[in-house]
Amino acid sequence: MSNWDLAPVEQAFADAAVDPALWVDALDTVTARTESFGAILLPITGGLIPNVPFTDSIHESADTYFREQWYLRDERNLGISVMMHRGVTDDLDVSSADKIKRHPYYQEFLAPFGLRWFAGVRMLCGKDLWCLSLQRTIEQGPFSEAEKAQLAQLSNRLAACAALARAMGQATAMGALEAFEISGTAALLINRMGEAFRANPSAERLLKGDVRIANRKLVAKDKSATIALERALHDLLWRSAGGSLAAPVPLPRTGQRPLLAYPARLASVTADILVDCRAIVILIDPDDVSRPPEAVLRTAFGLSPAEARLAARLASGEALESAAERFGIAKDTGRSHLKNVFDKTGVHRQAELVALLAPLLGRTKYNLRNDS
Repeated sequence: MSNWDLAPVEQAFADAAVDPALWVDALDTVTARTESFGAILLPITGGLIPNVPFTDSIHESADTYFREQWYLRDERNLGISVMMHRGVTDDLDVSSADKIKRHPYYQEFLAPFGLRWFAGVRMLCGKDLWCLSLQRTIEQGPFSEAEKAQLAQLSNRLAACAALARAMGQATAMGALEAFEISGTAALLINRMGEAFRANPSAERLLKGDVRIANRKLVAKDKSATIALERALHDLLWRSAGGSLAAPVPLPRTGQRPLLAYPARLASVTADILVDCRAIVILIDPDDVSRPPEAVLRTAFGLSPAEARLAARLASGEALESAAERFGIAKDTGRSHLKNVFDKTGVHRQAELVALLAPLLGRTKYNLRNDS
């Protein structure tokens, strides 16, 4: 009978609550301590997205789980009520050994990866429910009743780690929203369901008339614009890699130029997977010329003052050499700033930078050709 020392698991989860970069390390720790093959942390409430932590050992199976939509056919979801009541569930709570041998979820999805058994550990985070899903291979066999009893005890202790992670993540998200407000930029926080659950005062002043919040969604009077925004948010939330800022979605307004809605995923805000905020929508009003462009870039991408000044000039179409001369810096220094700008904005060429930043700075094509 296993008699695990799970204290290191509690410490690892507490560390991840403070530093979200350590979530995979925490899952590696619980995998080793529970004699499992791998682990993944899945949201049960609030919508499912693929940007969740999992160990490298189950990278291929996790990718297949989302890409081929096995999450829609996950037989183990039948054990959620058991997990809620007992703190832990496993395959034999919802399936017989005979059914497992015949069921597509086990034979078509899990078997090619050598996997079969799991234990789902309840992790409550406020009103949200998460499942710490521990995976075992066919050869390792199922979790014993004694092991499940230890995991049920672990469930209660992990709730405190989740509460800490959520509190710190919420503080970071609210700090980002305030930073956008200080820069005079309208922004909204978006959850896993694509709902806008918090807006700063600048956004609240813009969201009236043709563009507003309805049923917790950012919508436009133009239905096609609303559909385009929902699609852009979905693509961003389900994107496992790539740029952090999506192309702007124009939201038409009567008698005014359209608002530009930029769905964005800022690493500093969305790193903690337990918080509500999974994305931010930045709203740019082309009719508002009062916003300092460098402040917008610093807030949106975490650019330094020097990088933001350079990016603003390059977005106007100015050459790097000319911008460097304008600011009295060496060409090599300018190239170093540009590399940092590329890294932080997720682009690779100046043309891409112009396409990305010009709308964010409220510039028209005419301005791009003639601004100096």
